[in-house]
Amino acid sequence: MRINRNWITLCVLISASAVVTAADKSKAGNSGSAPGSTKAAGEHWEIAGDLSEACTCTVPCTCNFGEGPSPHHYCYSLYAVDIQKGHYGTVSLDGLHLARAHGKKSDIWYIDNRATPAQAEALKSIAGHISHRKSYFASAHIAQEVGEKGNRLQVGDKGDFEADYILGGDKKTPIVVENNTAWNIPRAIKGKTKRLRYKDRYGNRFDVTRTNSNQGKVDWTDQSSFY
Repeated sequence: MRINRNWITLCVLISASAVVTAADKSKAGNSGSAPGSTKAAGEHWEIAGDLSEACTCTVPCTCNFGEGPSPHHYCYSLYAVDIQKGHYGTVSLDGLHLARAHGKKSDIWYIDNRATPAQAEALKSIAGHISHRKSYFASAHIAQEVGEKGNRLQVGDKGDFEADYILGGDKKTPIVVENNTAWNIPRAIKGKTKRLRYKDRYGNRFDVTRTNSNQGKVDWTDQSSFY
C-alpha cells in the first residue's frame, strides 16, 4: 500500500494546531479573572473580628447606601480590622491588626508591628486581595478600641479617630444599619467622629470632625464577594 507523504504531513500539522489552540485557550482562561468569574487561585485565608472605620462623609455616609460621597466629591477613610481569629494558609493571624488609609493619592496599608515576617507577608497578601488600587505598605503599632458607647483607632503617628455611637429614639441603643452597600459587615453601628485625622509622606491628608463612623463584625475570606 502506497502512503501519500503529503497527506501525512497535512494531518500532523492539523493535529499540532489543535493542541496549540487548546493550550492557548486554557492559558487564557487562567491568566486573570473576568467580571463574575472565580478569583485566581492562592492560599486560602480568613479573618474574623471587629472593623472600626471613619470617613470624611457626613452622617450617614451616603456611600453606605449605594450613592456617591457627601457633602464632598470624595470619601477618604481610615479603618482597621482587629483579627480575633484568622489564618493565611497555615500561618495563624490571631490577635493581629490590619489597617488601611484611603486618601486622594493612594492607599496605605499598615501591618501590625507585632507580626512575624511570615505573618507580615500573609497580611500583605490579604491586603492586595482586598484592594486593587495603588498601594504602599508600612509597619505600625495599631491600637483599636471597641466600647459600648464608641470606638477609637490609632495607627502609629500617622492617623487616628475617635467616635461616639449615635443613639436611637430610646436614647440608649445605638442606631444600626444592616447590609450596607459599602462594607461587608452584617450590622453597622453608626457613629459620629469627635476627630478624624491622617497624614503621610505620599500626599494623603485629612483632618475633620463630626463625620461618619462604622463599627461592625467581619468574617472575610479569599472567596468573599466584596469587603
